[in-house]
Parts: sequence; structure tokens; C-alpha cells
Amino acid sequence: MTPASLNRATRRELDDLLRDGLLAPEQHAALAVRYPVTRWDWRALGRWFLILGAVTLAAGLCVLVRDYLEFTLEKLAIGLVVLVAALLGGARWLVQRRPTMVWTPRALELLGGFAIIGLTFTLGLIYSTGSGNWPALLLIDLLVLVPLAYLLRNVLLLVLSAVVFFSWFGGFTGYASGWGAYWFGMSYPLRFVGAGVAIALVGVAHLMAEQGPLLRYRGFAKVWLSAGIYFTEMALWILSIFGNFDLEAGWRTGGASELLLFNLLWAGMNAGLLLAGARTAMGMLTGYAVTFGVIQVYTLYFAHLAEEVPLFLSALLAGGSALWLAVTLERHRRGRADRADPAA
Repeated sequence: MTPASLNRATRRELDDLLRDGLLAPEQHAALAVRYPVTRWDWRALGRWFLILGAVTLAAGLCVLVRDYLEFTLEKLAIGLVVLVAALLGGARWLVQRRPTMVWTPRALELLGGFAIIGLTFTLGLIYSTGSGNWPALLLIDLLVLVPLAYLLRNVLLLVLSAVVFFSWFGGFTGYASGWGAYWFGMSYPLRFVGAGVAIALVGVAHLMAEQGPLLRYRGFAKVWLSAGIYFTEMALWILSIFGNFDLEAGWRTGGASELLLFNLLWAGMNAGLLLAGARTAMGMLTGYAVTFGVIQVYTLYFAHLAEEVPLFLSALLAGGSALWLAVTLERHRRGRADRADPAA
């Protein structure tokens, strides 16, 4: 029986008691309020009206701008300044008036961060000198977003800063090299290893400081660590396949000794992460180690062994190992759950 059906049955019982004189009218009214029989979900209806109103308002503003205002970059810049102020100001208002709301103000501040990026690129177009040095705009964003993340204590802005750093670093090195492939080619991937290790070390120092002077920024260290480890893992993945190539000088693949060196370095890193994750009970470190360890095994197999193995056997090995890994991880997860809850 649904809640609405149960409420209707209860209301019928109350009506019978009222007719039999066992309930006074005021008692009947007080009890009946507790069992509404309306089919309308006013809260859901309110949410839909909120979404519809926001979409309609945004559409109306777009039509207004398109039909009655002449578009210029200057007007767009002014609009973005107003938008940044409104988003950050609205977030601060919510923090003061609705202290229990945590993620809504953070989300507004994150949108403000995106608006700041849009503003810097708009200003870059307005005051362009023709150099095409767009990564410099991302560096400006980075210098604004990182302090803003700490000022507002918003971990989402710090995550956005990590993405902006990756885009700036890759874009700057590609722009400076002049080969025009941006970071997808990762010319000299060893540079990304150095940057990733430096960021991870900042994360370690941050984690230690969160026990003392940076206590109010608890949780920020995970962003630094995750960003540094991810950049390093991705760069070592490329290095383990091709070596430390230079696209500007032409494509090349490293020799066997160079590839062996980077594969050992990558495996050693994941072994260290696995050990550190076990000792510190940080599932993030263990997750990175297991994920990229599996990726390394598959990469080595398909890069060096798959061509020597018949296709059907290669497919059986790859598929079978993937299924075995999934079953093993699921058993491990269930075992941990059973140990955590013996009564289950």
C-alpha cells in the first residue's frame, strides 16, 4: 500500500469515528491534518518551477541581449565582471544567512572561478598584441584562483586551479617550444614528471601542516597530492612507451635501456604508493598504485608481447585477466565490509 492509499484509509477510519461520536470535531481536524490525501508533491513541484523559472529567465536574457543589445567584447567583459561579483557575493550571502548550506556556496564560487577564466580570455582578446601567447592568460588565472581558494576555503577552486595549472604548464612548454602540438604530444614528458613530483611534495608538506597551522584547510592536501601523482603517472606512462622524446626535433622512440629505466621507475613509484597507502590508510594512494599498476602491465603486454601471441589467445588473456581482477577486487571489498560489520 502506498503512503497516499494508507492516508486515505486512515482518513476514512477517522470519519467513521467522527460519525459514531467517538471523536470530537476538533480532535478529528487535528488528526486529519497528519494524514494528507492530496496527490500533489508540492516540494517536487516547487523544484520544477525553480528549474523552469531559471531556464526561462536565462533564455529571456539571451534573447534580450541578442535582439536589443549590440555585442562587443567590452560589453562581454563588463558582464563577466558583474557575473563574478554576483556569484562570489551570492556565495558569501549564503554562508552568512544559511550556515548549514555548504556545497551550494562552494558551487557558486566555482562558477565564479570559471567566470574569471572567461574574463581573462575576453580581456586578452581586447588587448591582444598578436603574440598568440594564450598560456600567459592561464598563468594569470592561476595566480588569482589559488589565493582565492585559500581565502574562501573552497576545495573546488583548488581542484580548478590544478586543472588550470596542467593546461598552463603544457600550453606554455608547447608554446615556448614552437612545435604547436600543445601538451597532447607532451614534448619532453620528463618535464611533467618534475612538475608532478614538485606538486606532490607540496601536498606532503601541506598534509603535515594540516595538523597545525593549516588545520582550517584540512582536505586541501589531497588535491595537491592527487594532482601531483596524476601528472607524474601520466607522464611516466608516456615515457615507458616512447622515452623522453622531443617532437620539435622529430619523432623518435627511446632505446631498450631507456624504456626499461622508465618502466622500472614507474613500477617503483606505484610500489611506493602502495606501501604508503597501506601505512597511512589513504585509499587514494592505494587506488592510484593499483590502477596504474594494472595499466602498466597491460601496456607492456600490448606494446611488446601481443604481436607475438595469436589474436584469440591475446583476447582470452586480456579478457580473462580483467575478469579475474574484477572478481578479486570485489572479494576484497566484501571481505573488508564483513570485517567492518561482523553482525552483517
